[in-house]
Amino acid sequence: MRLSRIVKRLVSPENNTSSEFLAWRKQFFAERIQLIAWTIWAVLILVTILNFTVVIPSLDATGDPKLMFNAARSQSYLESVVIQLICFSLGLVICRSRWGYQNPVRCFLILNALVILPTQINSLWQGKISLDSSLWLIYYSLQAFIVPVHWRLHLLCQITPLVYVLIAFLCGLRDPNFDLLANYLMTGVYTIVLCAIADSGAFLFERSRKREMELRQQLRAFIHAVSHDLRNPVLGAVMTLKSFLKPSESMATIPQELLEQMIASGERQVALINTLLETHATELQGIIIHPQPIVLHELVEDILKDFQPFFQQERTIVKNIIPHDLPIIHIDPLQFRRVYENLISNALKYNRTGLQITLAAETFESKRQPKKLLSKSKNSEIITWMRCTVSDNGIGIPHAQCDCLFDLYSRGRDQRRSLSLGLGLYMCRQIISAHGGEIGVISSPEKGSTFWFTVPIVKNHK
Repeated sequence: MRLSRIVKRLVSPENNTSSEFLAWRKQFFAERIQLIAWTIWAVLILVTILNFTVVIPSLDATGDPKLMFNAARSQSYLESVVIQLICFSLGLVICRSRWGYQNPVRCFLILNALVILPTQINSLWQGKISLDSSLWLIYYSLQAFIVPVHWRLHLLCQITPLVYVLIAFLCGLRDPNFDLLANYLMTGVYTIVLCAIADSGAFLFERSRKREMELRQQLRAFIHAVSHDLRNPVLGAVMTLKSFLKPSESMATIPQELLEQMIASGERQVALINTLLETHATELQGIIIHPQPIVLHELVEDILKDFQPFFQQERTIVKNIIPHDLPIIHIDPLQFRRVYENLISNALKYNRTGLQITLAAETFESKRQPKKLLSKSKNSEIITWMRCTVSDNGIGIPHAQCDCLFDLYSRGRDQRRSLSLGLGLYMCRQIISAHGGEIGVISSPEKGSTFWFTVPIVKNHK
């Protein structure tokens, strides 16, 4: 009962430990115990083979009685190997059992006992002790490397054989392979130093993992709160604007086209917020897309309408030369709008006034397969691609910066002027990748920039 209480205190979580971390640690601990059981079993087989084929014959060849394996020493070593093999195999079976997976802490303690104690018990039966320094160094190193959690539990398992050997030594038992007291001291020091390093590594890994999960949980809570805080005011604004569609005598009149544009803009904001919530609620990495058949020219024209005030302010000339007769593409219009809005906003932000922006698109055939098919039909086939471009005649981008422009937290050409986090182009790449395409930029200083991206065109054959 006392040992059970000690173990419970050693592995009991702190008061501020999140349930997510505890669940991860339990699963991680259970999975890694099986790995260490397989590893130590394989190491035992390998070491035994090497000892019988290389080490023992080499020692016998020296002719030194102290080094040679006589009949008694060979029998003792063979007994030790057989006992270890039986115990290691039993530990492996326990670790792979359902009980072992459900009770990882108990399984860990049993595995340690089966690895460390049998040789000690066998030596005690023969009236001596055994300083298994090679076994300890190998096992404790593997243990800390493969299972770097529950450092207190590691410490308990390490102290047990050392205390046992110390008590046995004080009772007059000796290891026949060690003559001098200095040998005992050096073996103990080496073992203690290695255990301290191993436990420190396990402690630091567990603490960093715990901190990472806490930060991730805080980030999810922050995004969830901000999304809801943004969603309600936008919904209220949209509802207010919709009331102006049928104005009463007491209401001021607002042009119908302007109202519809403001309502559409508000509804897009709500859709973006809902997408953000959906992404974090499902715990999926990447962009969630909802493809629809879209005419690209009409989508781009609608986007440019929202930018008209900015174009007028910056005296920007915009040319939309996307052909009307391009094939219909299956894309997520909301996410595709984000790509165009980011590229156009960056062109306005990082260039001088009087800019000229050209939007174009064309189709081409290629044998390259998309990263992800949009259609879920088994009979879908990719017949062609669409290449879209957003070009400007601005100040351009250095070639070295083009290579990392779409990386996370990479910011624009004038970083001192930018207050953004550098997420815009990274999100563009995520969106295009989710559609199965690629994105890039062609630019050089003072020669403008051309941002391009490709998307596959999917035709469904009945």
